[in-house]
Amino acid sequence: MSWLLDERTELEALGDGRYRRAIDDGEFWGTGSPFGGYLMALTFGAMRAEVTDPDRKPRVYSHQFLRRVPVGPLDIIVTTERVGALVHSVTARLEADGHTVGVASAMFTGDREGPTYLDDPMPDVDPPTEPGGTEVPGWATNVHGRFVPYRRFGEDGDVVPNEDGGWLRSTEPAAWDHRLALMASDVWPPPVIRNPDRMCATPSLHHVVHFGPDVGGSADQALLVRHVATRGHGGLTDEEITLWADDGRLQLKARQLRTVVDLSRIDTSSFNL
Repeated sequence: MSWLLDERTELEALGDGRYRRAIDDGEFWGTGSPFGGYLMALTFGAMRAEVTDPDRKPRVYSHQFLRRVPVGPLDIIVTTERVGALVHSVTARLEADGHTVGVASAMFTGDREGPTYLDDPMPDVDPPTEPGGTEVPGWATNVHGRFVPYRRFGEDGDVVPNEDGGWLRSTEPAAWDHRLALMASDVWPPPVIRNPDRMCATPSLHHVVHFGPDVGGSADQALLVRHVATRGHGGLTDEEITLWADDGRLQLKARQLRTVVDLSRIDTSSFNL
């Protein structure tokens, strides 16, 4: 079984669009809460289970992180908002410990005739077989140990204020789909965190993804992720995220809104790696 796509994202179906997962502080733990990409993968899995038409492909996924998710049961309640000729729209509410901890929405669509183009091709970078310039930082959380990074973006191997990223491989390679793409879009430390002049923690507030037309790949494929920090103001940061498979297929484009927290306010005992 795949460490990611099988037992680690398995959900208990309770009926009427409700799914449950027991959350622990193990391999997918972040900073005092589960890693945001993991929560997105779980929520997407519940949504996909409710959209039973295989010809409806995921196009858009949006997630708002409202509270920290504690250890214990997490319920994901999926509602079908509309099923049209082209679009199947769903929303989800995440509940834990008596609180709503997140809300999400997604659209699944069929195909129709239209122009085909890709104006954002994969950059020409050294392959993931070459050594990378990134080690897992000492303050990394548990989930960072689940991926091997090969740094490809940045100036002369150093973090620059607005850009970071590179190749990602799972430590337990297996075939992957939209759930791993969501995780890979969120696991690389964003530029603002690792820049020496802007060291901070940046919990996610909102993550929105537009999927490419052909998401997924085999166990021997790597993913290339590029983060570009576009703005910081008023205790918030914006960043744009692009993810490609190593054969050049665009997997997703995302935008993430984060809040900025000084490291002095973070309990580093939650970094269990």
